[in-house]
Amino acid sequence: MNKLPQIAVLWLVAAMLAIVTPAHAELNLDFDLVNKTGYAIKEVYVAPSSSDDWEENILKENLEDEETLEVSFDSDQTAKKWDLRIVFADGSAPVYWKNYNLTEISKLTLFYNHDTDVTSAKAE
Repeated sequence: MNKLPQIAVLWLVAAMLAIVTPAHAELNLDFDLVNKTGYAIKEVYVAPSSSDDWEENILKENLEDEETLEVSFDSDQTAKKWDLRIVFADGSAPVYWKNYNLTEISKLTLFYNHDTDVTSAKAE
């Protein structure tokens, strides 16, 4: 029996699967940003680490202390590493964090230590 038709069918099926299978799986980059700094935040920027542009402020109004912002992304985003920039409402210097792998983070909590004058972030 000639196996050539069977091999041809297998190649055809494999080719069809390659066409309908996406080149990359959709990334889940969404996370909650929790403000536990003791201060209102007036601007939040999130940009791919590979970018030189911060894009637009994603806040529509101040993120008050103890409030949470749900940050969500379009499904077409492909970058895994992201940078975060916040600007406090009191006019103090912006704070930056770099190279967060958002596929591994569901919550990012921001803190401010008055004794050390350091703003930090805890990823979960």
